[in-house]
Amino acid sequence: MVAVFFLLGAISASWAARIPAIRAPLHLSSQALGLALLGPAAGAVLAMPLAGAVLVRVRARRLVQVAFIPLAGALPLVTVVGNVWQLFGVLFVWGSCVGVIDVGMNTEAVAVQDGIGRRVMSGFHASYSVGGLVGAAAGAGCAWAGVPVRTQLVVVSLVVLAAGMVAADHFDPSGRPPSRAEPGARATRIRWSWVLVALSVMAFASFLAEGAANDWSAVYLHSSLGTSAGLAGVGYTGFAIAMTLGRLWGDRLADRWGPRRLVRVSSAAASLGWGVALLLNSAPAALAGLILLGFGLSSVVPNVFSQASRLGQPGPAIAVVTFCGYGGLLAGPAAIGTLAGAVGLPAALSVAAGLSATILFLGGVLSPRQSPTLRTQNDVVLHEGRPPVAPRS
Repeated sequence: MVAVFFLLGAISASWAARIPAIRAPLHLSSQALGLALLGPAAGAVLAMPLAGAVLVRVRARRLVQVAFIPLAGALPLVTVVGNVWQLFGVLFVWGSCVGVIDVGMNTEAVAVQDGIGRRVMSGFHASYSVGGLVGAAAGAGCAWAGVPVRTQLVVVSLVVLAAGMVAADHFDPSGRPPSRAEPGARATRIRWSWVLVALSVMAFASFLAEGAANDWSAVYLHSSLGTSAGLAGVGYTGFAIAMTLGRLWGDRLADRWGPRRLVRVSSAAASLGWGVALLLNSAPAALAGLILLGFGLSSVVPNVFSQASRLGQPGPAIAVVTFCGYGGLLAGPAAIGTLAGAVGLPAALSVAAGLSATILFLGGVLSPRQSPTLRTQNDVVLHEGRPPVAPRS
């Protein structure tokens, strides 16, 4: 299970360092490259609701294994495309597979968490983050060593395909996660509620903030604060490492504080990180703020996904929340770029800061302090709007 998260993070990051090598033979402008890079997010966003519906009838293991095949086959094709639309199409297919695997592995992770009776979701997401760091380092190393991009992507894809098929085969063989829908309810029907809407908004805000840090932190440090290009790159590295470390500790903190308190404290830290980075007008302060932002965002998505899994069928509910999260990842950085042209980048990034603050106010929909084995009754009453039941002493 951990390996699937790691592999998806690794393959998603390993080719990003080679984007310049993919761009050069196509002679793509910045606008054309930006269009092509919308392909993965667009494909993922459209595939996720379908994956959620399929997971009602198909085991997560089988769905993930099937999706690994075109995932591995599509990525090397970015080296043979002839124009921006072909590149967009290949990346769209690749992103669709990423979306399917994302929903499948998170649904399985929830089933594992429920089965063992303790929180592990944050640890799974930490594995994804570690995979991203390893994949980015491998891509940068191949670029530095002069390894042809086609060779790198073929090798990476074959390794991920083989390892992914084996790792997914170790998913729970007993079947689909048990339904939490009421008797007689349609299994494929999404149970819309204030809780699901709030969780979707929280995912949207968190993914948008993460995308803003990913795409704009180096630009902000270099263009707005005047740092060197090398120092500007350190900003996102610090953010990514902080997010990874935060996720490694996230399950323990959730057990100690409870998801509700943890996410509220984390979102307050993320908002403070934005404030430090944007208001003090100092490169050291901005670097510190990005690190604080990484810690702050690290616990949001794992706990949001865990809560979403308790609203009827896990697959469709997680698909809705993930869909909204990727929507923020897709629309956020582009919207910030457009807004920056009118009001400046610091002011545009303040929008992401404001959305991060909304997580603090919406965090009340999360479970209070209970272990996963004791949460089911309270999760049900929270979903239905009744007061929670105190756990037995």
